[in-house]
Amino acid sequence: MKIFFDEFPFFLELFLNIVELFAIFISMITFFTFMFNKFSKAMKEILSPCGMSFIPRVRALFICRKSQIKKRAFLEYAIIKTGGTPVINPEWHTIINSFKTYYASAEQGDLIYLISNCTSLIYKDFSDAVGRYFRFFSQKKVQKAFGIQEEQLHWVIKLHMEEAYVTPTCLLTGLLSQYNENWEEFIKRYVSTAYITEDDSQRQNVLSNELYFTFAWLLWGPSYEVDYQKYWEGICQLSYGDESNSIPAIADTETGVADDLKKLFCENKERRYGELISADILLYDKKPFYLAQRSNVNPNNKYFYDKIEGSELSFGVKIVQFTACSNYKSKKYYSTAYVWLLFEIEDEDYSFKPEKSVAFFEHANLANNNTYDFLISTLIDKSIKHFESIYLKPENVNRRYRFVCAMNDRIALECRNRYNEIVESETPIGKLIKGKIIMDTKHSPAEVFASYDEFFSPSKLLKYIEVSLDDSKTLSALGQFYTDIYMDVFPDENERETFDHFLQYLGRSADAYTYHVILAINELGKVVGGGVFDYFKSSNTGVIEFIAVRKDMQSSGVGSMIYRHIVSIMSENAYQMNGKPLDYICCEIDSPEYSGAEIKKYLYFWNKNNYWHLNFNYIQPALSLGQQPVTGLWFTIAPQQAPVKSIDPQFILLILHDYFKYAMAIDDPKNCREYILISEELLAKEKVELEKIVPD
Repeated sequence: MKIFFDEFPFFLELFLNIVELFAIFISMITFFTFMFNKFSKAMKEILSPCGMSFIPRVRALFICRKSQIKKRAFLEYAIIKTGGTPVINPEWHTIINSFKTYYASAEQGDLIYLISNCTSLIYKDFSDAVGRYFRFFSQKKVQKAFGIQEEQLHWVIKLHMEEAYVTPTCLLTGLLSQYNENWEEFIKRYVSTAYITEDDSQRQNVLSNELYFTFAWLLWGPSYEVDYQKYWEGICQLSYGDESNSIPAIADTETGVADDLKKLFCENKERRYGELISADILLYDKKPFYLAQRSNVNPNNKYFYDKIEGSELSFGVKIVQFTACSNYKSKKYYSTAYVWLLFEIEDEDYSFKPEKSVAFFEHANLANNNTYDFLISTLIDKSIKHFESIYLKPENVNRRYRFVCAMNDRIALECRNRYNEIVESETPIGKLIKGKIIMDTKHSPAEVFASYDEFFSPSKLLKYIEVSLDDSKTLSALGQFYTDIYMDVFPDENERETFDHFLQYLGRSADAYTYHVILAINELGKVVGGGVFDYFKSSNTGVIEFIAVRKDMQSSGVGSMIYRHIVSIMSENAYQMNGKPLDYICCEIDSPEYSGAEIKKYLYFWNKNNYWHLNFNYIQPALSLGQQPVTGLWFTIAPQQAPVKSIDPQFILLILHDYFKYAMAIDDPKNCREYILISEELLAKEKVELEKIVPD
């Protein structure tokens, strides 16, 4: 017994050491589990730039340890509270304490955070922090760890905006923003453009004061009211006081929110189309959010949809619920905006030229309908006064102007009516402008604003030439394009036309169709890309045979610029040959299975431009006797006037008949084996469904 008591302290010390070692081991495991789990990593990646250090991170790990939703909510709450900017440790402890209170009170219902208006969401630091959040949670391993099963990744916290002035408008990119507020470059661009326009040999150039109007109008970026009365996909702005204090948003089209907003806009007679609301919004992962919305996009609104998708914000905004305000404040609420009219110098060239446009605008606080009416009247008076001053000078007697568009249809209608009344009145001013101000438009607003984007792009270094048999220089450029670009882009000989075929097709345009080969030339005079396309009168449809860009310039925007130029030429053909806008554009593209490309970037290009796969087995006939038919292609279509879900098979056959006959030199397509096979399949269908090129 004495030995036991003598040895007991030793064994007790040994036991305590083992317990202490075990406790240290457990603590280390707990520490590493806490510090190296996905939530800890999320806080490091998302919140470290906001100043979150080790101790606040440990506290957050502890209080959020039991709930994956709570972890995401904390990250979102911290982004809101910090605004994405760095804060010191004491503030982090305050944020954590306030989050505990917030989450405890919200656990019984939705996680909703109140914000006064949109201004807290428009800053770059906030946008960057939200971008880090979505980049982290878009990883598959992270989603699995957090149990995320949402089809579209969005915040778990819903933001309740107490004041939001909502309008169905799109804020266009201002020149200052486009030039990154570099006034030196902006003024240099104005001076250089003005110098060109003052060339005395060109009597149809815009005048320097007219150019000033346009540059001033574009300086901060005007808004344009999208067509919300039909095929509206919920595009709108949520603003506070001024349209520059705004965020783009999409009203939910699946739950009736968009329909309810549209009803408000249509019924609003007391003021303009805007309405003061309080709104619940969700922030979404930007790219998947907009990709999922594309099937609803009205082709006439596509440019403006692309604009909000390409905004500087790192997230998409969906309005999931709203309440129209009906208090005294809502009756007196206003938003600052431009009201504007746009004209152009009329010439023989169909395409819209930004450097020949004339804008008239009023900077307006639209507090009520009387203010709105007054400003519209003032705006039209300003334009009339300008044209009167132009035509009082004998040297301007041959100038012609054409109305382009206005901020919205109401202003455009009032402008047309006013000009028609003046001309019919036989007053001195009416006699001066009669036959010289054309009120019929030639261009869609989307086409006009895309032209401004291209014209003012800092990287606008391309010019376009159309290949002609009568112009040896263009034929030489075509040869360069064929050997340096075309053969590289089309390695499959069965898909590739011979150079002689191009020359043969160049001489085949007729009353029923036109054939075009355009080339893009850089500032060094080198061909960097091009496209071949057709317009068919009977179907009022254009077909793009291909767009090819030099390999080292792919994914640089050159393809998009060539595409826009092609569409403008097709639109001109439609007006010249049919007297109406283009209805459809079709294009052959490689199916994903047939394409040799490892990354299918081309699918996203055509998807972004609103192309749909026509669900039938398309076969391209052999292009010559020594070639084989191609079965690995998709025939795609892009509606230009309204969204559609299906196409009449007979209409597709009409397009294919002209395409085979004129673009492939098949004298009688009805005797062509591939056309017969396609006809049999199509005529067995009542409708041909349009399928997404890139699935959601």
